[in-house]
Amino acid sequence: MEIFDHLLEGYKLHNKSRTQKHASYPVRFFVPDDKVSWQTDYPGYNPDEFNAPVVLNDNTPWADPQDIQKVTRAFKSFEGKVKFNIKGIPLNPFGRTGIAGRGVLGKWGANFAVDGLITTIHPELNLFQVLTIVRMDTGEMAFPGGMADPGETVFETRNRELAEELSINRKDLSDPQFEKIVFQGYVDDPRNTDNAWMETSVIHTHITHEVAENMQLSAGDDAKGFRWADVTRYSLGKFYANHGLLLLIALNELLKSDHAFIDDRVCQNFSLSFT
Repeated sequence: MEIFDHLLEGYKLHNKSRTQKHASYPVRFFVPDDKVSWQTDYPGYNPDEFNAPVVLNDNTPWADPQDIQKVTRAFKSFEGKVKFNIKGIPLNPFGRTGIAGRGVLGKWGANFAVDGLITTIHPELNLFQVLTIVRMDTGEMAFPGGMADPGETVFETRNRELAEELSINRKDLSDPQFEKIVFQGYVDDPRNTDNAWMETSVIHTHITHEVAENMQLSAGDDAKGFRWADVTRYSLGKFYANHGLLLLIALNELLKSDHAFIDDRVCQNFSLSFT
């Protein structure tokens, strides 16, 4: 699919991590496409280091110590073995971002989140729809989700975040037509830096339109609002981070499954929209 290839290329070069930023960040050092990889020499590369005050606060329970030598946990990543610079600080597995430090992320290295991707099919439009929140920080559509707490399973994190962000109870998603972890890896997130980045587990749950209509939804403190968004070529470009690509990956997994509950017209519309 042309749109899939376009989104995938942007993800591999983590375009949003290099060109977007949190409102509190300094301007990113310019990183051209051919200088993203740490394996490519980039003479003069000297990005500002930024660590948000809340990250530096010793009383912030979810943040690592600023002194990397005081971090006692193991550094893990879905992307493989974590690499470090000469100071022992983790290096972003997708390459340079134009900002050093942790930014607004609490952990050196990977900061793990879970996203709850919920889809249904509009019975009249014969289109996939996805449940989205509108983020407070960027105004973009995103999947409901959040940071994983220590000791939680991915499903426990997903359930907690759905309850907090949209007042969804686990029973609202009982007996789904499809449910699977469809992705675990790096997120092309505007908060990413050279030394701290987002990784996520995406749980895709597909439900009937009747179940979707009967949900009693309300936006939590972390969201401006919510909507069931039609999945179209146009809407994919409106998502936060690389959520548009993750949505296509999830729907592709769904269509490869035993999906007798999906009408041929839905498959045809999907194919026509993204080829």
